[in-house]
Amino acid sequence: MKQWIKAASLSLVILSSVCAQAAEAAQKVGYVATGQAMAQLAKRYNVAEKLRGEFKDRIDELRGIESKMKTKVDKVKRDGELMSSSERTKLQREMASLESDYKLKAKALQEDQRRRGAEEEQKLVQKIRKAIQDVAKREGYDIIVDANAVLYASPKDDLSTKVISAVK
Repeated sequence: MKQWIKAASLSLVILSSVCAQAAEAAQKVGYVATGQAMAQLAKRYNVAEKLRGEFKDRIDELRGIESKMKTKVDKVKRDGELMSSSERTKLQREMASLESDYKLKAKALQEDQRRRGAEEEQKLVQKIRKAIQDVAKREGYDIIVDANAVLYASPKDDLSTKVISAVK
């Protein structure tokens, strides 16, 4: 009876290891260079140009403030000794007001640009994910990983170009 139990358990162990190896061998793994895909798709969709156009008016406004500040600094350098103390004080206050206005608007612009850039990046990430899923299903892949996480893989399992072309 003991030998029968040993034989049965041994055959179960062998059978389970064979099934596990067969399951591993059946999985098809591919990889995608997502960083490269993001860069190419950002160029394709002109994300940088789109964001520049969106913030153009605010950037021009900041340049106008810079120009006013430069004009006032030049005036102080040129006519500072000839001005009365009240004129100089008035000019310094105007410069301080322009500087604080500039800093406030520049900070708000940077935050808005960062937020919008992240939104556009997130849209691209969603498009890439959907394309990866579509390509994986169509090509019969079980697992897709990022190329940065792969130490070695066959070039035939590189799905980057297929994913980039599948993004709509």
